[in-house]
Amino acid sequence: MAADGASREDAWVAAPETAGAALAPEGGGRVEAAEGGEAPAGEGAEGAEEEGSKFVGAFEALDLNHDGLIDAFEFGTNGPVRKDEKNRKEQREEEEAKEEKWWITWPSLEKRVKNNRWLGLSTSEDQTVKLWDFDDRGNKMRGTLNGPGEDQVHEAPIRVAVLDWSLRRGVTGATDGTLALWNLETFELINSFLSGKYGAFTAIDADFEKKRILTGTGEGIMCIWDSERLRHLRAIHGHDGAKITLCKGNFEEGRGVSGAIDGRLRTWDLETGAVIGTFDMHAGAISYGIVDFDNLRILSGDDDGVMHLWHLESRAQLVELAGHTDRINVIRADMDQGVAITASNDETARIWEVASGHCKGVLEGHTQAVRDVQVDFENKAAVTCSDDMTVRMWELETYSCTSILENEHLGRINIIRVRFDRDPQMMVSASTDYTLRLWNLETKECEELLCSHSGKVISLIM
Repeated sequence: MAADGASREDAWVAAPETAGAALAPEGGGRVEAAEGGEAPAGEGAEGAEEEGSKFVGAFEALDLNHDGLIDAFEFGTNGPVRKDEKNRKEQREEEEAKEEKWWITWPSLEKRVKNNRWLGLSTSEDQTVKLWDFDDRGNKMRGTLNGPGEDQVHEAPIRVAVLDWSLRRGVTGATDGTLALWNLETFELINSFLSGKYGAFTAIDADFEKKRILTGTGEGIMCIWDSERLRHLRAIHGHDGAKITLCKGNFEEGRGVSGAIDGRLRTWDLETGAVIGTFDMHAGAISYGIVDFDNLRILSGDDDGVMHLWHLESRAQLVELAGHTDRINVIRADMDQGVAITASNDETARIWEVASGHCKGVLEGHTQAVRDVQVDFENKAAVTCSDDMTVRMWELETYSCTSILENEHLGRINIIRVRFDRDPQMMVSASTDYTLRLWNLETKECEELLCSHSGKVISLIM
């Protein structure tokens, strides 16, 4: 507490006026030198003078504004460091060291995620994964995973990937049967699975909060992994050598769904590996599927162009959605509104009323297979891409094409990702011409050509 007569709320300590004065003891007050301000003569005087000099030096170090007083702020700033303050200081130093080591030219990935930057990963037949910041005004390609060097794991095209931006972790799988867990902040390999004994990885799902990864392979095997160290937990032999094209997991409930080119969809108990049930009404290979664990619904499409809506628990067919004449490549759905849009090799996209199976409209105009579709269900707008190397924008109330974006890519456009929530709306397209392109959908112009891969771009994960 402050001594009587103090003019401030904080506790103060007065400066020593002589070489013999010391810092005030706890509770305030001063320690005076010998009477008259002089130290006793002889050997004791020399020692007292030395001790006094030490105290004066310590006082001057604490007295930041040199007013002869030490207030609580000055004492807290330069005085003894409490344990929690030390931890904060160490944490700040670690963060600064991390940025200096890994992000010399740009803010850390953690900061970019917090700032809602438009980030993405692309995988390619060139056996690499590229990390992108599409909002960066300079170099949008920020780093490479599985590049040449000691961290190279995959020696074949990388077909599947899954990530968690908040945890800055990613997993990639390749056709050589290798799997890799990455630190996306530092581009470092955390762990890998190299044996390839389960076959080429063809499907993947993950819940990093639950610390689980689910993979499907070309040999019809599902595997469950621990996401912290990529430790293999269980192998489920479920599709008798048929390539798995769909795997989804509800790790909280311990349930999984798989679909394969044998035309079967199966539900699993992920804890025991036991099959719960099978849906086998597809005549063709399963090409795509959406699993709604909350509403116990699965919407699946096949190579024959037919979709089925079925019940997750009973495996009963609820409705068949027929109309396409060729493979369904992608399904986008708003299950709350009961609306779905499909893209097919028959050169069209179709809009469906899911509950009734009624086709509400057909988007016609592409001259080759429609590979991908992005939908703004709220504003009834869609964007499609095709093997004909064009992108088309659609108005879904009239099912009419409003714009065509063309003469940019030199190969088929197999993936698009659209930010409908941006102003202006933006799109990234990926092609077999090895490139990505960034588009402004308001001006309908390609704003930037992104060249980094040396092979066909296979997937684009946001």
